[in-house]
Amino acid sequence: MEQDFNQFNEPTVEELAHRRRNRILLILALVFALAVVAVVTALLHGAAQTTLATAAVAASPSPSAEAVVPTPTPLPSGLLVTFLDVGQGDAAFLQSPSGKTMLIDGGPESAFPTIDQFLVSRGVVGLDVVLASHLHADHIGGLIQLVDTYPIGDFYYPPFDAESETYFQLLDALKESQATVSSPLAGVDTLIPWDDAVEIRVLAPYQTVYSDYNDTSYILRVSYGDTAVLFTGDATSLGEKLAMKAQPNHCFDANVLKVGHHGSSDSTSEKFLKAVSPQIAVISVGKNNDYGLPDEALLDRLNDAGVTVYRTDEDGSITLLLDGTNVTVVE
Repeated sequence: MEQDFNQFNEPTVEELAHRRRNRILLILALVFALAVVAVVTALLHGAAQTTLATAAVAASPSPSAEAVVPTPTPLPSGLLVTFLDVGQGDAAFLQSPSGKTMLIDGGPESAFPTIDQFLVSRGVVGLDVVLASHLHADHIGGLIQLVDTYPIGDFYYPPFDAESETYFQLLDALKESQATVSSPLAGVDTLIPWDDAVEIRVLAPYQTVYSDYNDTSYILRVSYGDTAVLFTGDATSLGEKLAMKAQPNHCFDANVLKVGHHGSSDSTSEKFLKAVSPQIAVISVGKNNDYGLPDEALLDRLNDAGVTVYRTDEDGSITLLLDGTNVTVVE
C-alpha cells in the first residue's frame, strides 16, 4: 500500500512542466508590474520637479545678466548712427531703415574687440559697406582684423597712399577678402551707393596736393529725409575751406557733426561750423589722451554756437536716431 500511495502523490512529467510554466508566467507578471510602477513613479517625480522649478522661478528674484541671455530690444525705425568708444580714434556704425550696415573707420588696432562685440550684440554677420575716412592708423588699425573676420560688400578709402605698415597690412587683408575696393574722389555729384532711402554725398577730398595728410580725409554728408550727419575724418580748417570752395554751403548743412580730428583746434573752423549749423556735435577721443584733446578753443566754439556736445571719452558710445524729421539720442 505504501508503494501505491507514493505512486499516487508523485507528480507526473506533464504536471512538473505545467508548474514550471506557471512560475515563469508569475515572474514575468511581477517584473511587468514593477516596471509599470517605476515608470509611473518617474513621471510623478518629474511632474513634481517641474512644479517646484516653476514655483522657484516665480518666487526667485530676476536672474542676473550672466545667467540669462537678454532678448535684444527692437531698434527704432530710421537711420541709426553709433559713434563707438574706441579710445583715441574714430569708428562709427550706421544701420539704414531697411537694415543695411556700414562702418566708417575702425579705430586703432586695439579697437577691433570693441567693434566685434558691438556687431555681435547687434546680430551683424557681415557689412554692406566699410569706409576708411583716411589711412592713418587710428582710423584703419581695427579694420585689418575686421576685413579678416567679416564678409564685406564694398570697401572705400581715399586715393592717397600712406607709407605705413598698418596701411600695407590693410591692403594685404583686402586682397584676401571678397570685398570690392573703390577710391572715389569728391565731385559735383559723387555719391556712395548704400540704401535707396539714404544719400551719402562725398564732399572731399579732391585731386590736388594736400600739405597735411589729414586733409585727404573724406568729408561725407549722410542724409535721411530732412535729417543729416556730417563726417569729417581728420580734416583741418584748410581741408574744410577747400571743400566749401568747391561746394555750396548748403551741402554741408547737418543736424549732427562728427567733429574733425578728435576735437583739435585746427579743425571745425567758425566758418565751417556756421555752414554745418549742427544741433549736436560728437567728438571721438580717447580718455586722458597724450594730445590734450579736445582743445578748449574748439569746445568754446561749439559752446558759443549753442551746440550740444557728446564725447566718447566721457559719454562712451553714443547712438543717435535720425527719423527723417528729428534726431534723438537712443539710450
